[in-house]
Amino acid sequence: MCVAGSLFFTQLTAQRTADDIIAQKEIVAPKYLLNPGKLELMRLPMSYGETAVLTDIEREILKIAKVRQVHVVFTDHPKGADLKSLNKGRIKVVEELRKDLVSDTLVQWKIIRQTACTSEEEAKKLFHGVIILYEKETFLVERATVNNLLPKEITPKEAKRRIKKMPDTTVYNVLNEMKWKDMVVVTDFTSSMYPYSAQLVLWFAINTQQTKISDVFFFNDGDQKPNTEKINGQVGGIYHEHRVNFTDVRNLAYKTAGKGIGGEDLEENDLEALLYAMEKAPNAKGYVLIADNSAPPRDMELIDKIKKPVHIILCGTSGGFDLAYLELARKTGGSLHTMEENLNELMKLKEGQSIRVGKRIYKIIDGEIDEVVRE
Repeated sequence: MCVAGSLFFTQLTAQRTADDIIAQKEIVAPKYLLNPGKLELMRLPMSYGETAVLTDIEREILKIAKVRQVHVVFTDHPKGADLKSLNKGRIKVVEELRKDLVSDTLVQWKIIRQTACTSEEEAKKLFHGVIILYEKETFLVERATVNNLLPKEITPKEAKRRIKKMPDTTVYNVLNEMKWKDMVVVTDFTSSMYPYSAQLVLWFAINTQQTKISDVFFFNDGDQKPNTEKINGQVGGIYHEHRVNFTDVRNLAYKTAGKGIGGEDLEENDLEALLYAMEKAPNAKGYVLIADNSAPPRDMELIDKIKKPVHIILCGTSGGFDLAYLELARKTGGSLHTMEENLNELMKLKEGQSIRVGKRIYKIIDGEIDEVVRE
């Protein structure tokens, strides 16, 4: 290789340091004006050397975002002062959050000195700190949320701690209580269900030698498909994992969230996902649906195609039950489970018979289950 070529290769592979960034020529402007254009931005205020405070989700977004620019913003106060030491400290804060933002020369850094101040009081009114600009990605927040709920590596002790902090531990409790074996679990993995579906994934971190679950299917109601294009039974957004350990199921969750959150409507493709699971894993001893009580199935018209019992773990039932889920459990000969109830006898209800659930009474009227009393 020629000398010129060697120098070019060295420049491409050399890692930038905080000192290299500080050595850049400053940009002088009266006041820093935000103009992200087509990029998203994240503010890291650091007034007078303070450390940036980020939310958990912001930290996760920063880990996976495609960052294009980083701006270090400060004021010219005292007038003409050499503030390189202060700014280097701010660069180091960013480096601690994500090392490659400093080392990667493809990330553009700007050092911006604001001059529209003649006193400390005026200086305090201007922004001080760092602005990070990154590419807009539709499901970046979804993936970051999953990362926050489900870190790549976790101990059983930490998994239990995280579950205990959740206000509603329905999924974890039911999975522990039920005497199931070789079951297929089909789970709603849209954004409203993340805190519940995450309990399933964390359950695998705790129960490393489990035999209750043989396969996991996550569904998100059609990836990014517009609601107007959703045809019952053909909505899609269903993902499968046969390796039922924490790492692989966690990766499945991340993939499902990254593909989309379904749409703006509340309904989900529960029955389509169940039928898909029964086709792909036909030899299971049973099928468990983890569902959102506030998001009814869009495809109850498919119920006659389900020939096996469906055991439903229903989340968010403090205000009562969506009748569709009661009907799904009853007509398939399955059961329904919540934080407070285990309904195993729904299939035995005959015309005119009723069942009390909490403060509500449900009755079979004209072959369908209906709520008749609310105390």
